Amino acid sequence: MRPDNPVTSTHTGYALFDASNILVGSNPEMFGSQRLDRGEMQPMDAIAAVAEALSYLKSFDGRPIEPGSAFAESAAARWTQIDKGPVEAETLDGQWKLLTAHPRPGGGVALVSVDITDMKRAQIAHRENAEIFRCITDSHPLPVWVVDAGSGQILYESLDASNLLGRKWTTNEPQFLTDHFVNTGEFDEISSLASNSEIVRDHEIQLRNTSGSTVWCSTNCRRGVYDGRPSLIIGVLDITERKQREDLFGFLIKHHPLPVWMNDASSGELIYQSNAAERLLGWSKKAQRETVRLGDYFVDPEKHREINRELMQKGVVENCEVLLKRPDGQEFWATGNLRIVEFQGRRVVLAGIADVTKQKKRDGEVAAAREMLADAVESLSEGFALYDEDHRLVMCNSLYRELNHPVRDLVEPGVEWNELLRESAKRGVYRNAVGREDEWLDERIQGRIEFHSHFEVPLSDGKWHSVSIHPTDLGGFVVTRADISGRKKAEAAERDATALLQKVLDACPSPIHMTTFEGETLYRNPATRDLYADRPRITDHYVDPDYSAILERTLIEKGRIDDFRVQQYDTENKAFWASVSARLIDFQGRQVIVSNTTNITDMIAAQQETRKANERLIDAIESLAEGFALYDKNDCLVLANSRYRQMHAISADVLVPGVNWFEFLRVTAERNQFPVPRDKIDDWLAERARDRREFRQQEFRHTDGGWFLVSNCPTREGGFVVTRVDITERKRAEEAAKEADEMVRKVLEACPVNIQMTRAHDGKLLYRSPATVELLGNVTSAIDYYVDPSERMRYVERLLATGLVDDFETQLKRKDGRICWCSISSRLIDYHGEKVIVSHAYDLTDRIEMQQELERQRETLHQNEKMSALGGLLAGVAHELNNPLSVVLGLSSLLKETATDAKVVQRADKMSKAAERCARIVKTFLAMARQQPTRTSNVAIDDIISEAVEVASYSIRSSDIGLSVHLEPGLPPIWADPDQLGQVLINLLVNAEQALHGWEGRRTITVSTRLHPKTGSIVVRVADTGPGIPKEILPRIFEPFFTTKEIGAGTGIGLSFCHRIVQSHGGTIEVESPEGGGSTFILSLPASDRIEERAETAEDELPNSTGIACLVVDDEEEVGELVAEVLRRDGFKVTIARSGEEALLHLQNRTFALILSDLKMPNMDGRGLFNQIAKLHPAELDRLAFLTGDTISPDAQMFLRAAKRPYLEKPIKPNELRSFVSNLVNNNT
Repeated sequence: MRPDNPVTSTHTGYALFDASNILVGSNPEMFGSQRLDRGEMQPMDAIAAVAEALSYLKSFDGRPIEPGSAFAESAAARWTQIDKGPVEAETLDGQWKLLTAHPRPGGGVALVSVDITDMKRAQIAHRENAEIFRCITDSHPLPVWVVDAGSGQILYESLDASNLLGRKWTTNEPQFLTDHFVNTGEFDEISSLASNSEIVRDHEIQLRNTSGSTVWCSTNCRRGVYDGRPSLIIGVLDITERKQREDLFGFLIKHHPLPVWMNDASSGELIYQSNAAERLLGWSKKAQRETVRLGDYFVDPEKHREINRELMQKGVVENCEVLLKRPDGQEFWATGNLRIVEFQGRRVVLAGIADVTKQKKRDGEVAAAREMLADAVESLSEGFALYDEDHRLVMCNSLYRELNHPVRDLVEPGVEWNELLRESAKRGVYRNAVGREDEWLDERIQGRIEFHSHFEVPLSDGKWHSVSIHPTDLGGFVVTRADISGRKKAEAAERDATALLQKVLDACPSPIHMTTFEGETLYRNPATRDLYADRPRITDHYVDPDYSAILERTLIEKGRIDDFRVQQYDTENKAFWASVSARLIDFQGRQVIVSNTTNITDMIAAQQETRKANERLIDAIESLAEGFALYDKNDCLVLANSRYRQMHAISADVLVPGVNWFEFLRVTAERNQFPVPRDKIDDWLAERARDRREFRQQEFRHTDGGWFLVSNCPTREGGFVVTRVDITERKRAEEAAKEADEMVRKVLEACPVNIQMTRAHDGKLLYRSPATVELLGNVTSAIDYYVDPSERMRYVERLLATGLVDDFETQLKRKDGRICWCSISSRLIDYHGEKVIVSHAYDLTDRIEMQQELERQRETLHQNEKMSALGGLLAGVAHELNNPLSVVLGLSSLLKETATDAKVVQRADKMSKAAERCARIVKTFLAMARQQPTRTSNVAIDDIISEAVEVASYSIRSSDIGLSVHLEPGLPPIWADPDQLGQVLINLLVNAEQALHGWEGRRTITVSTRLHPKTGSIVVRVADTGPGIPKEILPRIFEPFFTTKEIGAGTGIGLSFCHRIVQSHGGTIEVESPEGGGSTFILSLPASDRIEERAETAEDELPNSTGIACLVVDDEEEVGELVAEVLRRDGFKVTIARSGEEALLHLQNRTFALILSDLKMPNMDGRGLFNQIAKLHPAELDRLAFLTGDTISPDAQMFLRAAKRPYLEKPIKPNELRSFVSNLVNNNT
């Protein structure tokens, strides 16, 4: 049977099927095998025939070949669809086939296979060439565009071109280069020029960048084809600075006061000319646009030819005198200078003349012309030097000297070229000459000069120079020199771009995996091996391999997968929960999978715990006594407890999950749940909208009279919580308190980790992540990050020694210029034979500030604990002394009142004064513990100092120590407790005396006062000439219990008492101790501006106390007897109880007009007695008062404030007791 359309090409296969889908004819090329002839292939249907063809294919329609009938059926159905497009397939030997289906005239289908291997390879080559083109243009140091020749649309733009225009180029939307032309007609001009020549060179145009600035560019352009479109390939060089110099040069010539001009040496075209030249030679505007023939201005044409020959031979003619004539025929003598120079790539004549008709010798104008030439050379952008035929320097510009700065002292006219090279080699200027100076010199100066252009020379300081040497017509040569260090660094960076990315991926701590759909692993980084070990196939990672196929199908459908959760095996064959994110990409002509894996086992466990916690939370919410409702960020109800529904019973039918909060409120208002007029509902809802935006607590009244406290609180997710409390019963009794609660939202960055790679030896940045740039800014070297570059040297030394560094803390410079502390962790790797650092920096600023704040608070707490302990000690000591002092003070006062013997009265008075002094000392202790004076008044500092000196002077002088006092007269008074300040001064004098014990030097103590001229404070200085205070303990001398004295010689509380007393008076105490010895304590106390009120001298009139019953409760027998004796003498009937229990027994039997009780007693103390009287005898509570020696402890202070009963502090004086009792009796009466 003959085929309908036999195909004779050896690269084309065919298979013919009849209307019953049975194979009726084929050739071997169709199935890739010579073993099957036409007879062996019959009978076969299309599926079987396609299955045979698939056996020699590697891929079909972009999919790898899969075993089994399902894939064959799918492939057969695709291939035989006539209305579909052709299918591409790859054979096992790398050939490519185009598979098509065509209808047959008699019914059936013809399947055709055409070899398209060459076409596919051409496509691959085209893509590779496009990538090479992109890499070349991106690394090219000059901006490059490829634009549509007709429209000017940008088809490709290099990175430098984007930087020149000040914006990014994208293929997403058309961009046109003509939009940046200052003169849009220049694009058409370039296009026209490119049509007439192979390449357009050095065509000058003006472009405007996005900031509005104009950029002059020198343009090279040629025509080409890009992506099938006629295109212009445009490369430019920024010549803005050169144009500015040219404009300046032209401006200088134009306005030069002498007749000067510049013209082309060959054509005579006039380039620049000064106004003076126009006036002198009579040049018109027309002449400026035409070729000027200087010979026409010579009276003697032969003189012109002579000067022109000399100019062409020597390149310069100086001080020539000629007779010239103007166009109007007027003749004049002129002397001039002409010089041929290179200017913008062409030979030009710089000429200057002077009218010397009246004065032929005008040397000044000649000198001006020479100076103009020197300025022109000086303005060059490269170093320039001219050497004569003897190789000696004739002239050079300052840039040439700067580029030769190591031998700048030799760069002077007359220096020989060989000598300059020899000295440069000796001084280590050239890297290749170090260590081989003589050999290097022989290579450079062996009797000749090598003429070359752009010879690149490496210097010892790391820089590169481009040197060009060109001969001159006079036998010398010109040297130009330019710094190309920046370009060389850019070239080195570009060479390592591809390998850098590989190193970054290998150092990345996140597992990254690239596989084929067949499960073949193409790449995996070390983190992947650490997680999975070396399993050969990707399906081996999965606990259930079917999930691998599910992931692939999903990836094919969507092209990407994020957070695909599945169980996998780790390196120890333990199952763990993994989150897989993958992308489908083209790699070497086939689709591959790039995936990233994160171990989320802990996160899954946390989610389960969260779910349980949510269930517990819902149960807890339902059990709340308040109404509770939670709304999401869209203001829709999430949940509400039954109490909340009861409070909205009138609208409970619409209170279902998902209902919008505002819609629900509108229903409640319309159903008259709230007393809101119907025409005001919208305004009321607008007010409620403000409740939604912030935390609020408000009281609402329902129409039925009920009141509710409603709280709206925002949640972290943007929703809010509503709680309702029924406050109907307490509405009119109390005010609702508003509470404010702020929620802090944490913003998570997509990638908070910053990674960077730097070269170890010089800190050059090879790679950095965006997070690194955001933190530390965009710099070229890691050294620029460091506040102290030596810190990087120390860090690198440690890293080179160990290979890794963790938590290296140092100061770095942030992007905004601020300094911050950072912790650096890094690893050392080999990259292209160099040591490279992969590092991460963590900003420690917040943590350090927190640590510093914690340290300050800890130190403050430590001092407060010490002072608290000291206060407790003082309180205990004072309490224990108060009881015996009360007895001594009271009995001495009674003895003084009752004694008839004058000597006994005198002795009792001394006893009383001594006891009062002890009482004042105790009160001073208590005042220091309270941090406030007990008894203040306007006092003179001189009186306090005098009393203190009187107390301490005997001991000081008996120790052979000099004491001098210098008091400034007329000092204002201070508001103070004189006893406390006297104690401070006595303490300072005693300390000064003790410091001078055993001191062999001068032994003197000086006390002085003065008025501070600025603050108006009283300054008291107590100075000694002793050994001084060591610096290391100077900050601690005011700490409680800190002492340098031997055990038993000091307690360490004296100076802390002084410090606390002075602070309680609003003053300060400081100490100075210079290195030469001696110490000075300086007290600064504010002057008083108070007017002291005079106390009433008349004592309260004592009531008639005869027969008044009084109960005295005190566990100290002597104190109780003393109080009883004082009161009995005034006529009271006193009953004494030794405990609280005994006092309650007396109260059961009788009542008392007055009850005086101690506060601290064993078993039942004063607090317990108060509570029992309030409970059992409330009528007696107003007659209760306390006598106590402890008013400083927190418990005692809290009780006395709460009880609101009067109290008298011990030690007790009879007259104070009588006054206290008198007030109580009068108040009760």
